[in-house]
Amino acid sequence: MTLPSDRMHRDLRPANSLVVMGNGPSLRGFDFGRLSDVDTLGMNAAYRHWDRIDWRPTHYACLDDALIDTHRSEILRLIAEKRIRSFFLSGRMLELEPGLAGHPNVRFLDEFVPYWFRERGQAHGLTFIDSEAFRTEQANFITTGAYSVRYGAWLGYAQIVLLGIDLTYQTLSEADPVDNLRLIMTETPASNPNYFFDDYQRQGDAFQVPNPEVHARELHIAAFEAVRDDFLREQVPVTLINANRDSRLNAEAILPYGDLEGLLNEAGVGTILVPLTTGEQDQALDNLWLWAQPAFFPSLVPPPSRRPDLFFICNNAAAAACETRVQAFLASEPGLRQCFDEVQFLNLNLTGDADVYRRENQGPRTSQGFRAGPNNIFFAAMDAVRGHWGHALYMETDCVPIRPDWLGQINRHLRGAEPAWVTGSIYRGSDPLGQREKRHINGNAIYATSDPTFQHFIDTVWQPRLAELVLKHPEMPFDCLIEALYEGADGGRGDDDSDWQLIRTTSHNFRYSALIPNLTGDSASLHTLANQLQELLQSSPHSCIVHARRLAALIAPLRDSGAKPSAIELLTLMREAADGLPPRAAASRHNRKGQPSWTVDRVRQGLARRIPTLRRFMD
Repeated sequence: MTLPSDRMHRDLRPANSLVVMGNGPSLRGFDFGRLSDVDTLGMNAAYRHWDRIDWRPTHYACLDDALIDTHRSEILRLIAEKRIRSFFLSGRMLELEPGLAGHPNVRFLDEFVPYWFRERGQAHGLTFIDSEAFRTEQANFITTGAYSVRYGAWLGYAQIVLLGIDLTYQTLSEADPVDNLRLIMTETPASNPNYFFDDYQRQGDAFQVPNPEVHARELHIAAFEAVRDDFLREQVPVTLINANRDSRLNAEAILPYGDLEGLLNEAGVGTILVPLTTGEQDQALDNLWLWAQPAFFPSLVPPPSRRPDLFFICNNAAAAACETRVQAFLASEPGLRQCFDEVQFLNLNLTGDADVYRRENQGPRTSQGFRAGPNNIFFAAMDAVRGHWGHALYMETDCVPIRPDWLGQINRHLRGAEPAWVTGSIYRGSDPLGQREKRHINGNAIYATSDPTFQHFIDTVWQPRLAELVLKHPEMPFDCLIEALYEGADGGRGDDDSDWQLIRTTSHNFRYSALIPNLTGDSASLHTLANQLQELLQSSPHSCIVHARRLAALIAPLRDSGAKPSAIELLTLMREAADGLPPRAAASRHNRKGQPSWTVDRVRQGLARRIPTLRRFMD
């Protein structure tokens, strides 16, 4: 077995992958539709859930003799349906249904394990199969989960991903022993902590003791360790990856971990969040126009298996009234519309102190600070996509793509990067900053909103601590809270300082990145900003979106000019504005092939504006 590097995680393609699905509680609420493009193996009594959602795995396994006795008729029903490609069953099924011995879609444990071949398989006419995937020096450690992995390797899959294999079994009061190896459910539990749905086990179900005392070690842990060790010794050509953070396979470092989104080649960004106020409506429409242009198109590759939602988070009803215009524009640009799944608007109905935004940080104090509006929109946005798949790209209306395929670029980064809660930019502009702002990650960033641990951090740290701080520092924006925690933490006190303890355990989740450089500001000249943007284009190929208010303001002039849209044309407009040239005359609807940027008349006007003493010589 080859233990994979992160690069191998990224490069292996799901077309030759098998997802082996256990039934642990980590799968509660899992969207099985995510597995529609990859082969899967399900097991045991999970068919009860599959029936409810009308879903079937590619392969099915049940190697527990007691479960075979309980679920025999249902397994026969699954075979008769012909919706599952193959079955891997205990030889106990042969004892109950001898006619299955010659079934082309059914394989038996007794064909691969020498002991069971001698005890049962041979008597039923099976032929022994000597496969490297089943060779083991630890023959007593047989479980459905571990041997499903061996079966997948025998089938020829190059990558096997484990999902829902938690290995955290708890004793149930509703289960009574039949003997040393069997239990029976005396009633259906109201809540079952061992499985991803509560009636996985029902009254009358028999099953084997999960970790019988006959084994000196925990059976399920030992079985997966044996798979790892046997595959390495036999050099079985398969990559094993555990995609369940909650599994003991991860906690006890038994198998390497890989993120499921990357392994399934799903889009990393599940939502693009656009905060919106009434005054930003026209800018939002200009941005969509820019996204529709080939030089700024979100994705140049075929859309991923799951497309992100486009979600506008509006401070009030007046801002949300923009929905009609946005939907109409997207209907007129079907190519751009196809980049997104749903397009949604959320009206927060913010009023009074909750909707304040004083950019200059001046005026009477309010109960929620000078940045209450943006802060409340941010936290509402994070909450709105709680539980939605993928990451959220938080993108204010002054964020401008500078390359095509910006969404694809971010997805490629997320598929290959170590997971982080927040991925964004330090300030890279030229404006002077305060002590607290100089290292902060700008709020226009990528957020791991589908990660429950990040949402818990928002609920218990980010939002309540910001609410405390704005009472003393009303200018505090949401994206400076982490830096404020650094500022207040006392590392010299060690574990006695709770903020320092928090910083030590969470800092690795906040990641600087070149993807969305923060160049916003008002002090630096337009020439300086244009030079910085030119430098990004030339030397920072991973930078694909820029946060720069004055760049966003040039989208409308670019649209009106009729020039062919490009990043270089935006820079040209910026340099013209820096040189004092007046805005270009709008091209007519019938003459939009482009206009010359520089004309004698425009140069004369620009010089007259910049050097008034020359005006009398030009009149």
